[in-house]
Amino acid sequence: MEEDPRPPEPGNLKDKVDHLKEAFDRHDRVLETFRQSHIQSIEDLNDQVHELSLKMEQSIQIKDNIGSSSSIVAVAAASLPRIEFPKFHGKDFEGWRYKCNLFFQLFEKIPDESKVKLASIHMEGDALCWHKEFMGSRNSTLPLNWDEYVRKVEEKFNKPMCKSGPKQSESTPSIEMKKPRQRICKLRGIGGNDEGKKPYFSFGPIYYKKDDVSAKKEAWQHVLKNTPGGAAVTTEIYLSAVREIEKSARDSYAREEADRFTDSQFRWMMIFDGCFFLQLALYVLDGSQQLGYRADHNIFGKSRSDPRYKDVKKWIEAMFFVGNQLPLVVLKRLMKQSYFQKVINEWKPRQPSDLSRRALYGLLLLPEKRSYSPRMWGAVKSLWEKVFDSRIHWMLQQKPNDLLHGFHLLVLGPQLDSIGEEEGGEEEEDQDLESQQLGNSLGATGEMTSFSATNLRQAGIHFLLSRGIGSRSIHFTNSIFFCHGYAILHLPPILISDDAGLMFQCLRDYEISQKLDRSKREVCSYLQFMSELIQTPDDAKILASKGIIQGNPKFKHKLPGILRGLPSRDTYNQNLRVVKLKINDYTPPIWKKYWHIISFGFALTILQTVYTVLPYYKKS
Repeated sequence: MEEDPRPPEPGNLKDKVDHLKEAFDRHDRVLETFRQSHIQSIEDLNDQVHELSLKMEQSIQIKDNIGSSSSIVAVAAASLPRIEFPKFHGKDFEGWRYKCNLFFQLFEKIPDESKVKLASIHMEGDALCWHKEFMGSRNSTLPLNWDEYVRKVEEKFNKPMCKSGPKQSESTPSIEMKKPRQRICKLRGIGGNDEGKKPYFSFGPIYYKKDDVSAKKEAWQHVLKNTPGGAAVTTEIYLSAVREIEKSARDSYAREEADRFTDSQFRWMMIFDGCFFLQLALYVLDGSQQLGYRADHNIFGKSRSDPRYKDVKKWIEAMFFVGNQLPLVVLKRLMKQSYFQKVINEWKPRQPSDLSRRALYGLLLLPEKRSYSPRMWGAVKSLWEKVFDSRIHWMLQQKPNDLLHGFHLLVLGPQLDSIGEEEGGEEEEDQDLESQQLGNSLGATGEMTSFSATNLRQAGIHFLLSRGIGSRSIHFTNSIFFCHGYAILHLPPILISDDAGLMFQCLRDYEISQKLDRSKREVCSYLQFMSELIQTPDDAKILASKGIIQGNPKFKHKLPGILRGLPSRDTYNQNLRVVKLKINDYTPPIWKKYWHIISFGFALTILQTVYTVLPYYKKS
């Protein structure tokens, strides 16, 4: 018989039991691990639910607090007509406190800690500036009591009223701003058809047109769309920014031109017009790509190759049109907002060569570009401004009222005191000599029959680019101790481009519209002076060779015609009058005549020596 190869049955059963037992233990360990992880997940979920419940309770509590104050206003609005909290500009403190007390009597449930915030929201001008300084100087973080706050306001603004005029002005707070002397006014006094002209786009209250509102609102919507934070937050930021300088902006206009607009209308006008104006200015300065408009936009999508780009000249004329100005304080405040700062930071513009664009660059863009320079270059930047960019640095210190006023200051430059002191002793003599002149020219009685660059150069007078700034730096030197030892007429650079005639016309109209005295119309005197100096293209060529006439060469031959096209006005300028009288009295010095004789004799001596020595060498 064959033997069965399988193990006995009992042995096989025991092995199976052991195998199943090991599998059971293994599965038990897996289930225990899974159970522990599940318990941990449940505990974590309970903790998260507990935290969420706490946050929800806090949110509900805050909402109830806010709802309690808003419900007070809602209940009062249902039973009373609309009552606004009294505004405070820093004047009539007693009247403001009386109105506040009446307001809080009507709305008794307003929390005491909310009264200060409510009052600060309705503060403007000097009062708002003081509130910011006061809250910033507080060391405590506790809510400010209303009665304590009123006492602080009373200490600052409840000044005793004096009867005498001078004492009253002494008691006026130092923070109060004076009205600018040269305010924005309508084009007037120029006569002819130009006085009835209207700008292509209207900016501000003087030439306000409803036709332009759609384009301005579109520019404002573009700002809202490209500003992070939402439209409501952005709107409140812009309104708050304009509200802070509203009083100064209103005072920038003459004859109460802004008074026919309510506070709300004026603020929105400044926002709409200001945003549209700045976008136009940045577009004119070749910043269209950074503005973020579509390429096919009807205004800001045009390229220089587009035939419609010719409208830019009309825009520039509107920007510098007399009376069609926005206060510079408004434009600078809007330039501080995030949308325009983003455009500026992403853009690296170059200084333009055109007269109008250089004015926009220097007055609007350059100050903002400097404010965002790296701090590590602060000292170097400050030195560069003082040494190489003194024109803009000086102009910013003058705080011009508007863009055209700033451009006027750029052309004039600072007064040269040293020249004024040197010529102060000659004033009486100059006044006697002035009676011998015919009008404002030199061709009546003097030796100089024509005050042109060509004739002056033939008379021995040289030209040199002035180291000073603006037309006030024009002066005449005639001494061997100055420069090269001969007579020199120092002239500032004059920038010529395709818009030079337009810009000179705007400056002339600006001085006339401001009704300045004869002695204050310095740009008119300067243009008259240059028109007598540059009468032909040859005159322009002489000054261009000295670096005085700068800009596009193809427009230099047009400069005499541009200056002649500006009608002369009855002007009087002390500095230019003295310069003309000195030029008229100029005669070549005697030593120059003797020098010519000596030079001629020296040349003859050399020739005689050469002819004497030459035969000797030929013989040898």
